[in-house]
Amino acid sequence: NQCLLRSQPSINFLLLLFYFYSASSVPGTVQSIVRQVPTPSKVSIGRDNDAFMRLRSCRSEAGDVHVYTKALVAYAFALARREEKRRALLDSLDKEAVKDVGSVHWQRPEKQQTDHLFYRPRAPSAEVEMTSYVLLAHLTGWPALSWADLTAASLIVRWLSKQQNPNGGFSSTQDTVVALQALALYGASTYSRSGMVATVTLRSRQDIQARFRIDDTNRLLLQRVALPPVPGEYGTQVAGQGCVYTQTSLRYNVHIQQGQAPFMLQVHAVPKTCAGASTHRTFDIAINVSYTGKRPASNMAIIDVKMLSGFIPVKSSVKKLQGQSQVKRTEVSTNHVLLYLEQVSNVTQSYSFTVEQDVSVQRLKPALVKVYDYYETGEWGARLLGSFPCSHKSGP
Repeated sequence: NQCLLRSQPSINFLLLLFYFYSASSVPGTVQSIVRQVPTPSKVSIGRDNDAFMRLRSCRSEAGDVHVYTKALVAYAFALARREEKRRALLDSLDKEAVKDVGSVHWQRPEKQQTDHLFYRPRAPSAEVEMTSYVLLAHLTGWPALSWADLTAASLIVRWLSKQQNPNGGFSSTQDTVVALQALALYGASTYSRSGMVATVTLRSRQDIQARFRIDDTNRLLLQRVALPPVPGEYGTQVAGQGCVYTQTSLRYNVHIQQGQAPFMLQVHAVPKTCAGASTHRTFDIAINVSYTGKRPASNMAIIDVKMLSGFIPVKSSVKKLQGQSQVKRTEVSTNHVLLYLEQVSNVTQSYSFTVEQDVSVQRLKPALVKVYDYYETGEWGARLLGSFPCSHKSGP
């Protein structure tokens, strides 16, 4: 955004300041950030401060500012207690909101609409993050929250809660941090000391499957139960007072079905043939990847390589990849290797690392290798590593 580019040094410092405010509940993290980033000995956040002069300029051009930038700047003004400017940006954001039945969220103007008949896919990371910043801006009013802010916040929370995965997180680390901070602030803003007692009954056609009681002693406790007969028809009944959040999680495996993927991905073993006695125990996995989507390049991308059964990565060979172009960092576990790439362009990027056999396993099945955009998780590509040295059967 040109408005932000013109004032990049001041804006960056301002964002550091409001992050310091918002993360004050985690002293160790904040102190670590402050130690790493040089700051002036004295900071003034007055009307004449250059950062706020720049932000006022951005706000005056709000019609040309990307919705993500508006959400971020609205929260910055809220933390700085600039109520008039916070309200002006929230009014502008309200005109760009996607309003569904009982919920509100924000998405990128360039997003293509797709219809899903049987399920509702989770929103991309960028949309969760910008919506969370708007929620934070609503809940950081000064001198006190208005009823209008709380009403608007409840509609946003309803949409955000639908995007949570079964583990309580969201699409990525970044949007999870912002979204959980916003949801926690909403919980604190709407907390009531009056005793709540609610009962949630889970029924099937045949019988009662489970009954949960929620009161002040366990209101923060996660309660869950497995549904034995699947498929099946279930329903919930809620009685009592209070707000209860319920979620259903269904997991199943499917064959890879990918149409026009925005990533070109090739995976193969090196060497491809049984070149020696040790080849079946140690070989390299080579990966070629490029971006073929509608943009010039992807955002940060992740290559996730699942290990063949019985094989483990040689950590030293994976660590060497961090010196290659576009590789921000790597992660190694027993079953996966993750490569974090700055971006992927239309120029093919090649990477390889070594794996070795830890346990002998017969009739190995192919291993999945996947690449996906960190912020646009709907953009992905996948291949199976099914052909490897000395294998009795080659996969696709």
